[in-house]
Amino acid sequence: MVNVLKALISFFVLIPLSTINADVVEKNETLERLYGIYVVSNVERYRGGLTSSEDAFKQVNTLVAVKESEFSFWDGTIYENPIYEMEDHLVSNDEGVVPSSAERFGDFYGYGHERDNIKTLNVYSKESSEFPYIFEVVEDELWMFLDGWFYRLERTSSGDDPLSFNKNVGSCLNNEIRG
Repeated sequence: MVNVLKALISFFVLIPLSTINADVVEKNETLERLYGIYVVSNVERYRGGLTSSEDAFKQVNTLVAVKESEFSFWDGTIYENPIYEMEDHLVSNDEGVVPSSAERFGDFYGYGHERDNIKTLNVYSKESSEFPYIFEVVEDELWMFLDGWFYRLERTSSGDDPLSFNKNVGSCLNNEIRG
């Protein structure tokens, strides 16, 4: 009887703990695969905003560094020891349902609508109360939707590799607003 009780306790305590640990390990491995240097390869308007076309297209070929001990963004922001948070969002395919603004990802605006699950990378600073930088993770790319502009960031190196720029500014996508 005591062995059965121990087995039940083990089942209800240890298995959930091992599942939680497996989720943490998987998220850490996924995060480690994202570390690297990214370059803005494409810019496209997806809705209205205050950022001018000139300012948006200035970001083409600018860098964003996602490293374990440092995050740097094209606007000069640098976070020492950043907090990275990975999230999974299920895509709702219910017709007529309009998600809240916090739940609107690229698929809502016509980008990557074939996905069933959207992974996001949120980047925070311990020292700042600013809103996080939010990127959608799509294979080896980071997608950012900022003030009416879609920025596609392609990985150029793992952070230790020398940078290689083989991007063409002329490859920017259409500047029309999607309807």
